[in-house]
Amino acid sequence: MAESVSAAEASEHFLNILGPDKARDERPVIESFVAWLGGERSMSDLTGEAVAAYVDQETQREGRVLEPLRAFLAYSSRMTFTEEDLVPHLHMSGDGDSAGGPRSYAAFGGEGYQITLEGVAALEQELTELKGRRPEIAASLRTAMQDKDFRENAPLDAARDEQAHLEAHIREIEEQLRHAVIIDRDAKAGRANVGSTVKVLHLASSREQTFLLVSPAEVDPTKGKISVESPFGAALINHVPGDEITVHAPAGAQQLRVLEVSG
Repeated sequence: MAESVSAAEASEHFLNILGPDKARDERPVIESFVAWLGGERSMSDLTGEAVAAYVDQETQREGRVLEPLRAFLAYSSRMTFTEEDLVPHLHMSGDGDSAGGPRSYAAFGGEGYQITLEGVAALEQELTELKGRRPEIAASLRTAMQDKDFRENAPLDAARDEQAHLEAHIREIEEQLRHAVIIDRDAKAGRANVGSTVKVLHLASSREQTFLLVSPAEVDPTKGKISVESPFGAALINHVPGDEITVHAPAGAQQLRVLEVSG
């Protein structure tokens, strides 16, 4: 089931993960579509027929004008804001498969980054906080640059280093959000994947253990959250109750039986 997100909210989600130049260039196209659709309208109500009607209205424009809309609809599909993949209704070359698969990831600009909805919210919050630090660092730079002797200006060097670190972190999170793929619960068909809670039995010790599979950005061992890229997480992916697997961990190979998969 799609997330309940308004068109205006979805557009801000999308534009916030783009770099400032790209967001400035694409905002007019996205805002025009949202205004036509209605900003308060839920994205889950958006249909292929509505997208096709908008395209018909825009036929007098060059096709490239709709490219930002393709990316926005692909993003909305992956984030489960829409009930279905609406990209094919744009009738543009290379359409299709925007909700999953290699072509969809390439069309959106890279590999898919699987993550839970909670993880996306946490990354967006962190991104907002990081961007909020920009004025503070800019002020530090201005203050440090008042010393005209740049050759031995430790405060200036420190401020520049802090700015570089901040911008690198912002770019990293923007890249993760740009390629975020929310795994739909129904699409999992009962198999373990990102967002699944998995109970396993250690066959050698008869000890039971429960994990929540998450993206690398969401790992928290104290809460049982393990990365799908860790030895245990990678071994559990796509398995169902009853499966027996071998985990090749640093401590040695371990035999597990999957007992339960939920979520």
